[in-house]
Amino acid sequence: RPELILIATGSEVQLIVKAQDELEAIGIRVRAVSMPSWELFEHQPQEYRESVFPPDLKKRISVEAASPEGWHRYAGCEGDIVAVVNFGYSAPGAEVMEHYGFTVENVVQRALKLLGRK
Repeated sequence: RPELILIATGSEVQLIVKAQDELEAIGIRVRAVSMPSWELFEHQPQEYRESVFPPDLKKRISVEAASPEGWHRYAGCEGDIVAVVNFGYSAPGAEVMEHYGFTVENVVQRALKLLGRK
Protein backbone atom coordinates (compact mmCIF):
# COMPACT_ATOMS: atom_id res chain seq x y z
CA ARG A 1 0.00 0.00 0.00
CA PRO A 2 1.47 3.39 -0.93
CA GLU A 3 2.11 6.15 1.58
CA LEU A 4 1.90 8.85 -1.08
CA ILE A 5 0.38 9.35 -4.52
CA LEU A 6 2.09 11.47 -7.18
CA ILE A 7 -0.19 12.62 -10.00
CA ALA A 8 0.79 14.17 -13.33
CA THR A 9 -0.13 14.49 -16.95
CA GLY A 10 1.89 14.76 -20.14
CA SER A 11 5.57 15.60 -19.87
CA GLU A 12 5.37 15.84 -16.08
CA VAL A 13 4.75 12.08 -15.79
CA GLN A 14 8.45 11.38 -16.34
CA LEU A 15 9.23 13.79 -13.50
CA ILE A 16 6.97 12.02 -10.99
CA VAL A 17 8.31 8.61 -12.01
CA LYS A 18 11.86 9.81 -11.28
CA ALA A 19 10.67 11.29 -7.97
CA GLN A 20 8.95 7.97 -7.21
CA ASP A 21 12.25 6.16 -7.80
CA GLU A 22 14.11 8.50 -5.43
CA LEU A 23 11.46 8.25 -2.72
CA GLU A 24 11.28 4.47 -2.96
CA ALA A 25 15.09 4.32 -2.72
CA ILE A 26 14.75 5.79 0.78
CA GLY A 27 11.92 3.45 1.76
CA ILE A 28 8.81 5.49 0.94
CA ARG A 29 6.12 3.60 -0.94
CA VAL A 30 4.76 5.75 -3.78
CA ARG A 31 2.09 5.35 -6.43
CA ALA A 32 2.61 7.35 -9.63
CA VAL A 33 -0.61 8.14 -11.50
CA SER A 34 -0.74 9.40 -15.06
CA MET A 35 -3.92 11.49 -15.35
CA PRO A 36 -4.29 12.37 -19.03
CA SER A 37 -8.03 13.11 -18.81
CA TRP A 38 -10.12 14.13 -15.82
CA GLU A 39 -13.27 13.61 -17.86
CA LEU A 40 -12.48 10.00 -18.78
CA PHE A 41 -11.39 9.26 -15.21
CA GLU A 42 -14.63 10.67 -13.79
CA HIS A 43 -16.64 8.39 -16.10
CA GLN A 44 -15.03 5.29 -14.60
CA PRO A 45 -16.89 3.29 -11.95
CA GLN A 46 -16.54 4.58 -8.37
CA GLU A 47 -14.80 1.35 -7.36
CA TYR A 48 -12.09 1.92 -9.95
CA ARG A 49 -11.63 5.61 -9.01
CA GLU A 50 -11.26 4.65 -5.36
CA SER A 51 -8.73 1.96 -6.26
CA VAL A 52 -6.57 4.63 -7.90
CA PHE A 53 -7.18 7.26 -5.19
CA PRO A 54 -8.15 5.47 -1.98
CA PRO A 55 -10.26 7.92 0.05
CA ASP A 56 -8.18 7.33 3.19
CA LEU A 57 -4.85 8.01 1.40
CA LYS A 58 -4.69 11.78 1.67
CA LYS A 59 -0.98 12.40 1.03
CA ARG A 60 -1.01 13.34 -2.64
CA ILE A 61 0.92 15.70 -4.89
CA SER A 62 -0.19 16.75 -8.33
CA VAL A 63 2.35 18.13 -10.79
CA GLU A 64 1.03 20.24 -13.67
CA ALA A 65 3.11 22.64 -15.78
CA ALA A 66 0.09 24.92 -16.08
CA SER A 67 -2.56 26.35 -13.77
CA PRO A 68 -3.35 24.51 -10.53
CA GLU A 69 -7.05 25.03 -11.21
CA GLY A 70 -8.98 21.79 -10.83
CA TRP A 71 -6.12 19.75 -9.36
CA HIS A 72 -7.38 20.25 -5.80
CA ARG A 73 -10.04 17.67 -6.66
CA TYR A 74 -7.32 15.01 -6.82
CA ALA A 75 -4.63 16.37 -4.50
CA GLY A 76 -7.23 16.87 -1.77
CA CYS A 77 -7.18 19.16 1.24
CA GLU A 78 -4.12 17.43 2.75
CA GLY A 79 -2.21 17.28 -0.53
CA ASP A 80 0.06 19.62 -2.44
CA ILE A 81 0.12 20.98 -5.97
CA VAL A 82 3.17 21.89 -8.02
CA ALA A 83 1.89 24.20 -10.76
CA VAL A 84 2.39 27.60 -12.34
CA VAL A 85 0.73 30.18 -10.11
CA ASN A 86 2.09 33.26 -11.85
CA PHE A 87 3.18 33.92 -15.38
CA GLY A 88 5.69 36.10 -17.14
CA TYR A 89 9.00 34.42 -16.35
CA SER A 90 11.11 34.30 -19.49
CA ALA A 91 14.18 32.11 -19.90
CA PRO A 92 15.28 28.90 -21.63
CA GLY A 93 12.79 26.08 -21.05
CA ALA A 94 14.82 24.11 -18.52
CA GLU A 95 15.41 27.24 -16.46
CA VAL A 96 11.71 28.13 -16.51
CA MET A 97 10.79 24.63 -15.35
CA GLU A 98 13.30 24.83 -12.50
CA HIS A 99 12.07 28.32 -11.55
CA TYR A 100 8.53 26.99 -11.14
CA GLY A 101 9.67 23.92 -9.18
CA PHE A 102 9.32 21.26 -11.84
CA THR A 103 12.33 19.28 -10.66
CA VAL A 104 12.69 15.86 -9.11
CA GLU A 105 14.40 17.45 -6.12
CA ASN A 106 11.47 19.81 -5.46
CA VAL A 107 8.87 17.06 -5.77
CA VAL A 108 10.89 14.82 -3.42
CA GLN A 109 11.29 17.62 -0.86
CA ARG A 110 7.60 18.48 -0.97
CA ALA A 111 6.73 14.80 -0.57
CA LEU A 112 8.99 14.48 2.45
CA LYS A 113 7.45 17.59 3.98
CA LEU A 114 3.93 16.30 3.31
CA LEU A 115 4.85 13.03 5.01
CA GLY A 116 6.43 14.83 7.97
CA ARG A 117 9.94 13.63 7.17
CA LYS A 118 13.18 15.47 6.51
